[in-house]
Amino acid sequence: MKFGISSLVFLPETLQSSMEKVAENSFECWEIVSEGSHQLNPKNIKYLRALKEQYDVDLVIHSSFSDLNPASMNREVRNLTVNSVIESIEGAFELDANVVTIHPGYLPPLWSDYKKDILDNNFSSLNEIVEMAENYEIMIGLENMPNYHGVLGVTIESLSDIIKDIDSKYLGITFDIGHANTAGNPAEFVGELNKMGRGIVHAHIHDNLGIEDEHALIGAGNIDFSSVILKLQEIKYDKVLSFESKSIRDAVKGREIIKEHFLRINNL
Repeated sequence: MKFGISSLVFLPETLQSSMEKVAENSFECWEIVSEGSHQLNPKNIKYLRALKEQYDVDLVIHSSFSDLNPASMNREVRNLTVNSVIESIEGAFELDANVVTIHPGYLPPLWSDYKKDILDNNFSSLNEIVEMAENYEIMIGLENMPNYHGVLGVTIESLSDIIKDIDSKYLGITFDIGHANTAGNPAEFVGELNKMGRGIVHAHIHDNLGIEDEHALIGAGNIDFSSVILKLQEIKYDKVLSFESKSIRDAVKGREIIKEHFLRINNL
């Protein structure tokens, strides 16, 4: 398993400064969130290719999500969302990044009585995204979401309903441990999520108390990380565990805590 770090730690910073911190702190992978100064436009992609070669750090991509909704009742918003994800897929291809994480949609309050239409829109957008991913041979990781009103993809059942009718070897799950803790027991999510599509293809790690999506330091919440790690080992998960922390300090400290969990588990 590789330890990665998300752009969420340093989104306002430049790509150069961010990559330097990733490398200086010995993270093996950088999850680039395509937002703000880290957006995967042609100029940034060219610069990131050079940085990747210089620092020898693996990359994965988290597509844009601010102000977007693949399930929107507004066709223009849906199109903008899909095109934004396609930009991330194309960027991932150029950067040899094999996974793009995306968010499912949400149910706006105005359309609360039209959930079927919202779900149909979400399916249509996801299907279009997956078709493009197949063209580029890029894996899509559909992320489980925090337990907030109107958000799709919070529970195991909700994710299964979203993904079940799309048959593609390029559609899997990004397992967000912190999000799962707001919806139940994260360890219980692992086996079920790994049965969906291509299974768990990427993972996010952060902590909380089970109510808010706090992105707290590992150990500051109530997540039983040893149980989660055991379950990940049971499914032979060997991909990236990406720290979505509030600071580089929290990410580094969290990584050391998780390493201690691994040592204890493997010495049992």
